[in-house]
Amino acid sequence: MQFLNQLYALSKRNVILRYKHSLIGFLWGFIKPLIYLLIFIVIFSAQFSSVKNYVLYATSGILVWFFFSNIVSQGVQSIIQASGIIKSVKLPVLLFPLAEVATELFNLALALMVYFVVMHWFGMVYSIQLIWLIPILFIFSIFSFSIAIFLAALNVYFRDIGILWNTIQPAIFYLTPIAYTEALIPERFSFVIKLNPIYYFIKLFRYPCTMPQHLIHTCFLSVSASV
Repeated sequence: MQFLNQLYALSKRNVILRYKHSLIGFLWGFIKPLIYLLIFIVIFSAQFSSVKNYVLYATSGILVWFFFSNIVSQGVQSIIQASGIIKSVKLPVLLFPLAEVATELFNLALALMVYFVVMHWFGMVYSIQLIWLIPILFIFSIFSFSIAIFLAALNVYFRDIGILWNTIQPAIFYLTPIAYTEALIPERFSFVIKLNPIYYFIKLFRYPCTMPQHLIHTCFLSVSASV
């Protein structure tokens, strides 16, 4: 119970610090993906006119990517930034990257509220299959936390890790089918996409939003096994 109270306090602190003195506060969690979506629509929508509901396709990928990206980016630096607190107060080091996960889950929950409302106007159908998003995000949170805690531990001893992540992060973004489809990748390079675990999670997240309900369970098991 004490661990959960400490986690809650740190997560609340992160949210307050992030939006302190901000005019629009939590809306930034949706505005940033929206900006990317507008760019993708201008550049790619004509090329992917065959994609059923491209807006829904791109937005779902963007939300998942920023969730992962923010957890890892903040998590990598979390232990270093909290070094003063760690030295003065006996707190489990694991709390700090975990608090970043909790913070991003809160931000994602707010973004999804807007997402579900806005995407309804673009053809998204509300159904019981959306419940699958809960276990999908739970598994993805564990994955993201694992990456964050691993890099955060290395970053304590090698500060180049944080710099390296910021350098390769854009490359990972463009190597993930977010704004484009898998069909765009030449067959000889398809293995590069399949080696990217983010690809599977984004694909998994898209299923409940776009696929018939009777296919969800099968896809959930098959994609999870692939990861």
